[in-house]
Amino acid sequence: MASKPLSRRVLVGALASAGLCPAPAAGQAAAAEEQDRLRYLDAAGRLSVKALVNGEGPFDFLIDTGATASVIASEIADQLGLRRTDSGRLHSIAGAESVAMTRVDSLAVGKRMKRDMTVAVLPRASLWMDGVLGLDWLGKASLLLDFGRRRMVVGQPLPIPDAQTAIVESRLVRSGLTLIDAYIPRERVIAFIDTGSTTTAGNMALMEAAIRGGSLLGAAGETALRSVTGQVMRGRAATLTRLTLGDMTLRNAPLIVGAIHTFDYWGLGDRPAIVIGADILRAFDTVAIDFKRNEVRFRVPNDSPVLREQR
Repeated sequence: MASKPLSRRVLVGALASAGLCPAPAAGQAAAAEEQDRLRYLDAAGRLSVKALVNGEGPFDFLIDTGATASVIASEIADQLGLRRTDSGRLHSIAGAESVAMTRVDSLAVGKRMKRDMTVAVLPRASLWMDGVLGLDWLGKASLLLDFGRRRMVVGQPLPIPDAQTAIVESRLVRSGLTLIDAYIPRERVIAFIDTGSTTTAGNMALMEAAIRGGSLLGAAGETALRSVTGQVMRGRAATLTRLTLGDMTLRNAPLIVGAIHTFDYWGLGDRPAIVIGADILRAFDTVAIDFKRNEVRFRVPNDSPVLREQR
């Protein structure tokens, strides 16, 4: 049965209570080369791939579009005999941390390989996995996160957008971070896609703007957001009644509001800003980042129980 085309604006409602549990395991066989099978790490649906370090492995690495630097677990570094070099400063959503660094000859996923990389070293207990593939590994290769088929495609042509796809213009800032414009009632918001964050989060400027526009619910109980480095950001759980990305509006989007270090680091701390995490990203069939066209594409599932058309 053919799906009905969507109207210009797609409304995804009730995100706070629907469609946020892990998807069932896919029964399809592994796809072709460059399409590396994903698996869910936790209830937030973060994704990992099998990576080879210096030809050894495979190891479970997280795909993190919000991390400027790649990371390897200290246990894996010890297993491979990687010598620590000078320490470095690693910035995350929760703050900056001084960490040991090491060099790897190669870091590969499928046919895609980066050579002679300097990566941070952190305990596996903090990472919850064997390592993190950051923007220094991804570079400007196109990236497709295919949640429906549970696969990742790196550096290959992206699917042609269809009627179910919302396209949002993006721009690069230093170190490859991709920013997109978003909107809440009466306010423009800076946003970026962070597949390494379990939870969507907004800064204090966003909370103040949302309160002024009457678009914030909750923000009463204290909670915490744990970064991939193991640091914790204290904040308050809340719900945005409307969050617009391009021609698409998310309704009742859950988030944590607090002092997000990432935006302070990029000089955006005084502007309303939001990190779109895995809890919201999993609601889509696919999320594609196209660096050549400077856009991010979100495809809504045909059978989404939270999909409705604007009349």
